[in-house]
Amino acid sequence: MKRRTTLLAVAAAWVAITAIAYATLTHVGFVYAIYFKLAPYLMRPAMQTYAHFEHVIAFAFVGALFGFAYPRRPILALVIVIGAAALLEILQTVTPDRHGTLIDALEKMAGGVTGIVIARAARRFWSAKDSPS
Repeated sequence: MKRRTTLLAVAAAWVAITAIAYATLTHVGFVYAIYFKLAPYLMRPAMQTYAHFEHVIAFAFVGALFGFAYPRRPILALVIVIGAAALLEILQTVTPDRHGTLIDALEKMAGGVTGIVIARAARRFWSAKDSPS
């Protein structure tokens, strides 16, 4: 059962990072469409505020997935998540309607690291809870 859960986490992590890559490198209209659909539920934040939160939350989610996917290899998870954040920001500079910035990369990296830390803490909590006292 644990093996199946780990395989599911691996698949989910790679699907999530692929979806983020698509959203990051696709036409900016796609991002605005998502914003306008979510804005009424989020109390209509300014687009810039939404973008900052979106960077952190999306990468925290991906970081947590990679943390669960590779529980015995936290350095690998960190390299994948931080590397993806940096690479996606660099690749944005070659798209015609997007631009990569250092602050965006740092937000994504911080979110990813936070997600990995949360996943590790959750695994420790669950393993401590399951072990006999």
